[in-house]
Amino acid sequence: METAMIYIFVYALLAVIFISVITLIVVMVLNIKKQKKVGKNIRNGIIVGIVLGCMLTIWISSHKSYPLINDWAFLGKNISKIEQKYKMIDCNFTSEDGSGYAVLKTEQITGTKMYGSGDYSFYYMKFDKNGKIIKVYCGRPAGG
Repeated sequence: METAMIYIFVYALLAVIFISVITLIVVMVLNIKKQKKVGKNIRNGIIVGIVLGCMLTIWISSHKSYPLINDWAFLGKNISKIEQKYKMIDCNFTSEDGSGYAVLKTEQITGTKMYGSGDYSFYYMKFDKNGKIIKVYCGRPAGG
């Protein structure tokens, strides 16, 4: 539930910023049509809104699987480097061609336990035959 609340908050914040920027743009256009000066507050509000919106969009894109884990920190990395860093990988399955997946507990990565997040307690990393991580996602433990 905590995980869902974090995402709901971020999406709500993004919606408020989007609506605020649209409102400020409309006010600016109306002032320009009336041949009034556009105030610095309106321009600054638009700029701040766009910057905050971009920052939230980047955060949402990089934290798709779990709000406390930056997926981009794992994608493209070699699985052996991840094994060296976290030392204890719960499950590591490798097929004949060298591809496979490895599993970490999310609390190993974040350092904190998210209570009530049983659906997202394991972080799966799928890697190709060269050991490069190509996909990550959170899920339940295998067999659970």
